[in-house]
Amino acid sequence: MRTFHAAIVALGLALCLALAIREGLDVRGAVTLVFIVTFGVLAFGVIRKSATGRVQPARCPACSGLNSPNAPYCKHCGAHFEG
Repeated sequence: MRTFHAAIVALGLALCLALAIREGLDVRGAVTLVFIVTFGVLAFGVIRKSATGRVQPARCPACSGLNSPNAPYCKHCGAHFEG
């Protein structure tokens, strides 16, 4: 699905660029095109970042409370997490 999203963003950027070139680019159009391209680059970054997966919370073995996966102690009961 990420490939599909990346293809949609790339297609949209190419379409905007083609229309800008065909219609002639004035200052307002150039600024708009820069914003569109910037948004597209940010979208690619989000798509790439989402490919890394999600970080799941850690569950305390003593009280079953949810904690940060990097927490050294449980924020609910104070139990020490073994590294």
